[in-house]
Amino acid sequence: MKDEMLKKRAVDFLERYGCERLLGIGFGNISFDGLLSKTGYKDNSDGFFEELKEKLLKRKTGESDAISIGNVNIPHLFLMEILDEIMSGEELITIHDVSQLESVTNVVVRDKEKMQEVLDTYPVRFSKHIVRQMRLSKDVAFQYMPSVDELDPEGLTNTWVGQFHKGLLERMYQNRPIFVLNMACPVYCRFCFRKHKECRNQSAPTIKDVEDAVGYIAAHPEIKEVVLTGGDVFMNKATLMAAIDRLKGIPHIQTLRIATRNIAYYPDMFYKDDGFWMEYLKTEGRKLRDLGKRIEIATHFIHHDEISIKSLDLISDFVRGGIAVYVQTPFLKDCNEDPSVLIRLYGLLRSAGAEVHYIYIPCSAIQGNKAYWTPLSKGVETAKGLRDGLTDRAMPRICVATPIGKVDMNTSGWAVEQDGKRIWMRTSFTADYLKAFAEDFDMTDCRVNEEGTLDYRHLVPEGIGDKRLLFGKRKKTAKITTSADKVTLDRLRDACLFDQRDNFSISKTDISGLSRKHKTRVELDVGCEDLYDAMAYLREDRDITDVILSAKDGVVSVLDKVCSIVQMLRPIDHIVAIRLRELNLNYDPAIFTEDVIAVISGLQDLSIVRPLRMEVETQFLHETEFLDAHSRLADCFRRKGITVYANSQLLSGVNNGAEDMQKISYRCREKDIEFHHLYVCGMSLQDKWNEDKKIIADSVLDIATYLRRYGSGREIPRIIIRSQLGESDFNLTSRFIRTYEGIMLEGESLLFTKLAFDGDFLCGDL
Repeated sequence: MKDEMLKKRAVDFLERYGCERLLGIGFGNISFDGLLSKTGYKDNSDGFFEELKEKLLKRKTGESDAISIGNVNIPHLFLMEILDEIMSGEELITIHDVSQLESVTNVVVRDKEKMQEVLDTYPVRFSKHIVRQMRLSKDVAFQYMPSVDELDPEGLTNTWVGQFHKGLLERMYQNRPIFVLNMACPVYCRFCFRKHKECRNQSAPTIKDVEDAVGYIAAHPEIKEVVLTGGDVFMNKATLMAAIDRLKGIPHIQTLRIATRNIAYYPDMFYKDDGFWMEYLKTEGRKLRDLGKRIEIATHFIHHDEISIKSLDLISDFVRGGIAVYVQTPFLKDCNEDPSVLIRLYGLLRSAGAEVHYIYIPCSAIQGNKAYWTPLSKGVETAKGLRDGLTDRAMPRICVATPIGKVDMNTSGWAVEQDGKRIWMRTSFTADYLKAFAEDFDMTDCRVNEEGTLDYRHLVPEGIGDKRLLFGKRKKTAKITTSADKVTLDRLRDACLFDQRDNFSISKTDISGLSRKHKTRVELDVGCEDLYDAMAYLREDRDITDVILSAKDGVVSVLDKVCSIVQMLRPIDHIVAIRLRELNLNYDPAIFTEDVIAVISGLQDLSIVRPLRMEVETQFLHETEFLDAHSRLADCFRRKGITVYANSQLLSGVNNGAEDMQKISYRCREKDIEFHHLYVCGMSLQDKWNEDKKIIADSVLDIATYLRRYGSGREIPRIIIRSQLGESDFNLTSRFIRTYEGIMLEGESLLFTKLAFDGDFLCGDL
């Protein structure tokens, strides 16, 4: 009877999810009968399950070998489905002693005395979901399975709190604080910066604590966002619901960000009690949207083995319900350093509707975390691999979290010099900025640099790694002022709208109207006369995941053709995102009628097996271009699960001052438009505009600094250089070098830059 149930689940699973995108090469459209034949068990399901069950039940947590039958490696997600039947359950398991740990994980602990000391020092709790995942993946087990190595005393004893700390409220930035609503979690990550029991055993806040914190928020109109976090906020139902209810009534609050890892490690929480939390969040999300506000969910994924059908389904459900889900990733040694791991992870998450936000490098230098530490340069190296292999819309920002605030690596901050096991990190923040909300700000481990910002002496036990990333000190630069008038902006508008297509291509496609932007991305002119050849090109290249559709006068003017092309693209299973470029969303938002929005929304399908995600691309060049209508449009699309994103270009005298770009950044965030790329050079319009007065490369650092200091982390764009080789991240996945011929950009070959340099701070030698 049990095997009959296994067979039913196997048949149903493969009928629904049997595709290469989820299961891997060789498992496209595979049926259960096909799997039996492939593994040598044709017409013998009993024999297949007998062997599979034996291997699964004998398997120890953290084993690395693939489970194979008949020399066929069985796909991870299929094994999870079978384990869900064999080792069923949704409960949480708190581990108190070594014998319980051995029983739950099927391992034999060698040094029981030391392991018990670990359990007494750092709490251990699993969900049944994680127990199953750990049985199949060493990379999942590495995140949750306790180790005697955690007794190594190296590292910080306690994590930091915000510069201002009162009750459950912590504040590190002027525009956003966090509410720590609970210190417990359903599952405990071994690398967590709050891993000590003295953190976990803190008393849960009360409704009165929430009301006190809300009172503080109400009295500070400069605060626009609040992050609700913990621990895990869903472990304290009363305070989470009270916080959302009270905060949504404060006029100046625009966004509530809810941080949880449950989507990855305890997805059953959202399904239990008749899906209470899912329905509650979607209902509250609609209420906030009706008030011109929004809920966002921040979650962590680290390795693609954490992906489950449930987690993908949850993300898509939230996004379809108008709630953005964004992903952050701690960078762990021997787990996700290989770019291919993150490329697969982010590809699956993006196709479900998630947005990729940060990679934190390196892992927190807390006691017990030594196994996860890497040199700082390892994260930069991985970023280069991601830029090569990921679509731009899935590219994370590379971030260092110092105790005085985050640093966007090599733009808003950088490594100045090594000091033993610490690195002086140049940050965006000033003492005056921090003292504006924390009068007693402690300058320990801080120094004021020549620019006037703070360097922080950050503990990075594995050091810098590549010493070329020690950029040293930088002198204070002059403030750039601009004076763009209406005549200038009208001239730029006309130039942008003359032809919205972008014919730039990194390689020839030999098809008129089809240009290659990246390994993963093409642009297709809706008026392309060689659509048959274009579709053949797209079908044959499985690296292509994203298609940008463009038209001379914008895609809305040819929406019928857009719909026809989307239907032609839909059967190509490796294409998971279609992006519609429409610059008139900025200049003439009225063209987006209810009917137009309905047609575009109807093209999207956030299904797990054959997703086709729709996005709308536009551009803003100046903060005066933003209208109330843009909020309405972005909201209408977001309620349908569609992201509107904007790019911008640095233009001398128009928007190349730090304050200019921060106003654009803020307006995008206010309107719920994602600020995607800020192009420094390489776009045809800007290269012509800046020909007589080039953008100074060093000034880009001032812009990045200002955006980080005064903006939300969710509004900071990726700063991009476009060259003949494609797009690269300014000073991160690209490097400026000094040669005999001048300053050039390092790539597969040396390329002359279209930037001016002042002092050559950014330049290394060839």
